[in-house]
Amino acid sequence: MNGRALLAQCISAPAILDTLADDEDLREAGLNSGEIVLAVMRLEDTIGRALDDDEITSITTIAGIDALLPAGETAPPAPVQDAA
Repeated sequence: MNGRALLAQCISAPAILDTLADDEDLREAGLNSGEIVLAVMRLEDTIGRALDDDEITSITTIAGIDALLPAGETAPPAPVQDAA
């Protein structure tokens, strides 16, 4: 799993990721705070531990999520959640 795939499971309009570069700011791209919180929670589930404050504040881009994922990490698919 990569940051883009993880994020797609947490947002109400995953098609937005098709045009989003890895280094673009998620909030400026239209993601809301609830969707970002869902991504943080999913990331914590994936890596098996709570994120510290610095790690949480680094989740502003897809690249920021990728940096926190272990290489080759595979997570079970998450149920689709309504981000609205």
